[in-house]
Amino acid sequence: MTEIDKTDNSAERAVLVGAGEGRHMDELARLASTLGVEVTTALEQNRRDGAGYLGRGKREELGELVELNSAGMVIADDELTASQARVLEKQAGVEVVDRTELIIRIFEAHARDAASRLEVELADLQYRLPRVKGRSEALSRLGGGGVTTRGPGEQKLEYDRRVIRERISSIERKLKEERSARSVQSSRLKRSGLPIVALVGYTNAGKTTILNDISGAGRSTRDRLFETLETTTRLVENGTPKGAGSMSRPDFVLTDTVGFIRKLPKQLVRSFESTLEAARGAEVRVLCADASSSEVADEIATVRQILGQNETTSSQTNEIVGDGTLLCLNKIDLVSKERVSELEKDYPDAVMISAISSGTAPLLDLIYSAIARDRERVSLIIPHAEYASASQLYGLAEIHDSSETESGVRLDVTLPKRAASRYQRFRVL
Repeated sequence: MTEIDKTDNSAERAVLVGAGEGRHMDELARLASTLGVEVTTALEQNRRDGAGYLGRGKREELGELVELNSAGMVIADDELTASQARVLEKQAGVEVVDRTELIIRIFEAHARDAASRLEVELADLQYRLPRVKGRSEALSRLGGGGVTTRGPGEQKLEYDRRVIRERISSIERKLKEERSARSVQSSRLKRSGLPIVALVGYTNAGKTTILNDISGAGRSTRDRLFETLETTTRLVENGTPKGAGSMSRPDFVLTDTVGFIRKLPKQLVRSFESTLEAARGAEVRVLCADASSSEVADEIATVRQILGQNETTSSQTNEIVGDGTLLCLNKIDLVSKERVSELEKDYPDAVMISAISSGTAPLLDLIYSAIARDRERVSLIIPHAEYASASQLYGLAEIHDSSETESGVRLDVTLPKRAASRYQRFRVL
């Protein structure tokens, strides 16, 4: 199998192939176009052949399509074994890339931070290990000296595999250290007492645009699959009231996560660990979906399946369904009125927004309502001498009213239940 040319993808033309049930050729075409590959046509077959992925007749047809369309590669909708790829390559006369290799290359192109780059490199090596044919050029990405040299009598194939295994071990050690650091950061967030909200969803559902609108973050929001590869956390602040009687909503932590996809390559599962951790640790999860997608129901189901949600209890709604998950249908501006009516019937309680054109105010209101479900409304009088205790409430609590009295500051607030005990001595009936 070949590595996709990352230097001049604009010149690449490809024929797509898909076999068996659960084919997603439109999505495969979008994955290819994300790397600048021009898709010329697609060939599908209901049955998957164990030897060559496509049956003999379809493989012959594939060779004709490649020649007719002047294609330089074939892209398969599934992960292929090395032998299946060789059979297809022989018949098509061009090199073959499978879905896993394609997604790894996209991840590689979009990885920005050190942890993401290590995770992608690890996935690439784990994918290549059983496919090594002793070609040293395939190992050039490993870096460092000694990659293409061999000891006396050592078989090149075995040496290549040994180098890969050693690099895998090195990366795993570094990622273990990174996970430990991430765990410490997560513990600090939880100790802060601030509500944690996680944006999860299918790739390209607009999660980063939502993050930017709510928090003012300047993340990239280009219309590409897997534009975000690392979790991004922002503090959403709502300000401190300037005078008595003013109101305040609580601050919260908002996290943008990696978008999911069907047929997620097993080699990239590690890349989603931080996303799954963020989802599990959040008080509120916002499942973002692209309302304009023709397969929105399937995409929502894919996300719920990956997150381990129980479809029988979710009822396709955005209400808190026992696991703190809300449903947000984004990009509603790209949907016809007739389609909006259908979505309203299918998802009667979903919040529908267009983060890029009309903003996220309805979703923000829903998030605050969800946060309030785990909160308790109390009345407090905090003595002037303990002003620090009062100031700590701003950002932590939702302040409905505040007023100055002779004995101290009287506050009507909604607190997280886990933090209410700290203010028990200031409570009044």
